[in-house]
Amino acid sequence: MQILPVVATLASAAVPGPEGPYTTGFKQYKVPQLDAAGGHQKMDVYYPTDAQPGETFPLISYSHSMLGGSFGPVAYQRVLYGKLFPQLASHGFILVCPEDCNADGCGDKVNAPYTDCAGLPPVSPDGWASYYGEQLKSIEWARNQTELGDEIFSMLDVDAGVGIAGHSMGGQATALSSHFACTEKWNIKAAALHHSANGDTPIGNLGVNISVPLAAFGSTGDASCTAETKAMFEQSTAYPKIFRNEKGFSHLEPMTLNYNPPIATMTAAWFKVHLKGDESDYYNLIFDESASTSFCNYAEMEECRIEHNSTVMV
Repeated sequence: MQILPVVATLASAAVPGPEGPYTTGFKQYKVPQLDAAGGHQKMDVYYPTDAQPGETFPLISYSHSMLGGSFGPVAYQRVLYGKLFPQLASHGFILVCPEDCNADGCGDKVNAPYTDCAGLPPVSPDGWASYYGEQLKSIEWARNQTELGDEIFSMLDVDAGVGIAGHSMGGQATALSSHFACTEKWNIKAAALHHSANGDTPIGNLGVNISVPLAAFGSTGDASCTAETKAMFEQSTAYPKIFRNEKGFSHLEPMTLNYNPPIATMTAAWFKVHLKGDESDYYNLIFDESASTSFCNYAEMEECRIEHNSTVMV
C-alpha cells in the first residue's frame, strides 16, 4: 500500500494514522429515491468488515463535490492514491455517499420534504440549493436499511447520532444540513467541511446555519474555497469548532489527484470525539496542543484555530 510522504509527520505507535483499526469493504446500492439528474442513483457505502459480534458503528453521510456525482467512488477512493472514504470507515464508521446530482445540480430543485427543515436559501450556483436534501435522504435510507435487516446496516449505531461532511459543493450542502431544525430532526451531532464552496447568500453567510460542532479544512493551494470555509467557521456559533489552513495542497486535497491522508485522520478523530465520546487518542489528536501529531501541529500551517466557547487556541 502506497502512503504519501506527508504521513511521516503522523508516524507514532501511540496515535491513530490514516488507516484505522478496521479492514473496510465497499458496496454500491441502487436507490431510486435519489435524484435522477444525470442518471445517477447509486449509493456508495464503506464499512468495517471485521467487526466483533454485536459491535456497532456511527453513520457518516458525505456529500461529494460538484463533479463527484459523475466521477463516483473513483474521486474519493483509489487503491494507490487517495482513500478518504475507506480510511474514514476504517476508524469505525459506516459511510454513505450518494452518487446523485451532477455538474448541473439536482434535477429536483425543491427536494421536499427533505429540505423542509432548513428551507431553501438562494445559494449559488443555480441547481444546487436542494442538494443538501440528498445528504439528509441518505441518513433516512441508511436507517431504513437497518430496519430491513441489511447485513451491513445491522451494524449501524443509531443512538450515537450522525456525522455529516462534504467537499466543495458538498461542504455547502453540509452547512445547510447543519441548520438546527435539520440536526434535531436527523440526530446530527457534528459536521466537517472539506474546502467548502461559497456560503454567501443574499440573506447572509451559511455559517450562521451551523448548530453542531464544526471541523473546517482548507489549504493555501486553494485560497478561494479556504476563505469561504473560514468565513463559515467564523460565522458558526456552535462550539467547539476547529479550522486549519495547511500549507500546500489544492482544492482536490480530499480526492485522488492531490490526496492528503491526514484529512481522513483528523476528520475521523473529530467524529470519534462527538459521536463516540472518545477522550483519549482521538481526542488528543484534535485538542492536545503539546503533541506534534495533533490537529494544529502535524504539518506546517498558515493558520490553525481551536475554539471552545469563544476561547481561541492558535
